[in-house]
Amino acid sequence: MIKQFKYKNITWVDLNSPTSEEIQNISKEFNIHPVAAGELRDVSQKSKVDVYDDFIYLVLHLPNSSNLETEISNGHDRVEIDFIIGKNFLITTSYEQIESMQEFGKILETSNLLTKNKKEIHAGYLFYYIIKHLYQSLERNLEAITHNLKKIETKIFSGNEKEMVLVLAGINKKLLDFRGTLKSHQTVLTSLETAGTEFFGDKFHFYLQSITNEFGKVWYSLENSREFFNELRQTNESLLQIKTNEATKTFTMLAFITFPLTLLITILNLRANGTPLVDLQYGFWYISGLTVALILLILAYYKHKRWM
Repeated sequence: MIKQFKYKNITWVDLNSPTSEEIQNISKEFNIHPVAAGELRDVSQKSKVDVYDDFIYLVLHLPNSSNLETEISNGHDRVEIDFIIGKNFLITTSYEQIESMQEFGKILETSNLLTKNKKEIHAGYLFYYIIKHLYQSLERNLEAITHNLKKIETKIFSGNEKEMVLVLAGINKKLLDFRGTLKSHQTVLTSLETAGTEFFGDKFHFYLQSITNEFGKVWYSLENSREFFNELRQTNESLLQIKTNEATKTFTMLAFITFPLTLLITILNLRANGTPLVDLQYGFWYISGLTVALILLILAYYKHKRWM
């Protein structure tokens, strides 16, 4: 599917799951190098920046926002966007529906983003607004994860530690996927700053630095979310361990307390063999008294040891 947007001398072509014929036609129209056109046909394994004579070719992988919004991951944990940035054209290619890209298309149609800049503009400015919107969308996704963690925190302190184990495991996977996907962006954006400054001129360097800063905000939010998650998981594990220890202590105490009762039943069963204590007139009460005394002695010992 192909969408086009034009403003003054700038053309933006957005390709979603393009066919070979569509890529070929776009490549001819904008004189795209055959190597770059060939890479558009397949999903790349890593983010990168390549510099050609007439354009910059950028590949970025982003966390799949659809997976971040659900408890269980569906499909791939990341999505890919390829950017071909020329002086007066921008080609974006994606292989899945990316909600934030669709949002930006609607924003561009209804706002005056590019008209804010009164001087002569080029496609680099359009790229700047797109990538800024993508990173801001990722920040909102992280805010949603943090909000879920706060709800989990409430449930943990409401006594639902066991139920939260699997939920925390799911969020941990999301954060790990998020971090793993964005890890290469710092290096790629550093290369982009150099290539973009040479391609568009020194005046555009500020915007390239702003892109790096936007990424820095996302990374900072990610680290904060991971720190909050780690503390929450440790708290949950500690509370679970306390409950386990309390249960173990209770069962151990019951075992020791019931031992005298078991002994009493055993002694009474020996009546047939002529046990002297049982044969006494008040033998039953003697045995009961000894059993109660033994129980109280055990409880006093537990209390002295602060086991209860």
